[in-house]
Amino acid sequence: MTNFHYLIRKDKCRRDKTWNVLICFSHNSERRYIATTMYVTKKQLNDKFEIKDRHIVKKCETLIGIYRKMIDGLYLEINDIPIDNIIEILKHGKKSDYIDFIAFSREWCQNHSYIKGIRNYTSAINALCKFFDRKEVPIEEITVKNIKFFEDYLRDRPRAMSLYTSTIVKLFKEAQDYYNDEDRNIYKIRHNLERYKAPRQRYTKKRGLSPETIRAIFQLPYDNIKQKGLSSRHDLAKDCFMLSFCLLGMNSADLFNAENFDGQYITYQRTKTKDRRFDRAEMVVRVPDFILPLVRKYRGENRIFNFYERFKSMADLNRSINLGLKEIGKVIGVPNLQFYAARHSMASIAVNKVGIDKYTVNDMLNHIDQSMRTTDIYIEKDFSRINIANEKLMKYMFDDIMGKIIL
Repeated sequence: MTNFHYLIRKDKCRRDKTWNVLICFSHNSERRYIATTMYVTKKQLNDKFEIKDRHIVKKCETLIGIYRKMIDGLYLEINDIPIDNIIEILKHGKKSDYIDFIAFSREWCQNHSYIKGIRNYTSAINALCKFFDRKEVPIEEITVKNIKFFEDYLRDRPRAMSLYTSTIVKLFKEAQDYYNDEDRNIYKIRHNLERYKAPRQRYTKKRGLSPETIRAIFQLPYDNIKQKGLSSRHDLAKDCFMLSFCLLGMNSADLFNAENFDGQYITYQRTKTKDRRFDRAEMVVRVPDFILPLVRKYRGENRIFNFYERFKSMADLNRSINLGLKEIGKVIGVPNLQFYAARHSMASIAVNKVGIDKYTVNDMLNHIDQSMRTTDIYIEKDFSRINIANEKLMKYMFDDIMGKIIL
């Protein structure tokens, strides 16, 4: 026997003091709840927490009527169909072009698991599910208004408020690109989020390491502990930190992905920004002679470095480096030492100690000067300038300790 009725669950009050209206479906002594797009306040409920708003009641009755017609279409088969399968039929039979934003987003994340920070995407999706209090959200509900409510829901988590909202907007745009076809005039997703502006994360000033601390890392002995025939996290972290500092702040994603090395110069496109830069964020870095043994130590077959052979993803590489750097930080007296410190310190020391101008350091970091964005399109990039600047930085940092550097 099957039955429907509408209700709200008293214990599921949302942070905005509303309750989601649910359709309860009973089948063969089992019960499931289907979330709707309707929400009610306490004023729309009676003392028994039953819905008294006639408009909401009418919409619920209409929806139940639709569900009953769908059930009737199953005829005698319904007794043999598990309740969860029926729920899927009811949910996805509502519209022929129904799009579950959560399902799309999770599949997109699976297909882009190589992206650095993909875990943040998953965290944003999970937070959105908690906000809606359900595991399925129709694309029609991803609106500017609801994203602002989501933003408010995250108000006590400033970083998440900025990161998660911008991530959801990014995934919405990916859904638009996937489902809409301008050439064929097909628009399954007709609304947009262009009016929404994600809140900016408040800037936290990061402190670079001193030249003395950088030199201490370069002179730090290896622990020479092998794990499955490979260098330990401690030794891997030391080597990657040295590579990053000497190669203009090359990050873990690029150490993982870079492919072109002619024996003197590494040429790569910066993973983080190549997809949104007209120049594909290309970099050409001369490898300082004294660091060449490290390049040979980790030489890969299909890419410059063999990290892709040791780790499943660049995220795994980055995680392992940071774990190793925590060990190193304890030795040199730098709590919670992070890999980004190599890149940040390279830039700070170049400006503050070596006297390299900020415009050149901006190029060393492969950043775009927004005020010169259009002009840069017409100017062929000269990488010799940043490599000469890097030679000055290496000379300042290591000339006096060259015989003490442990590679």
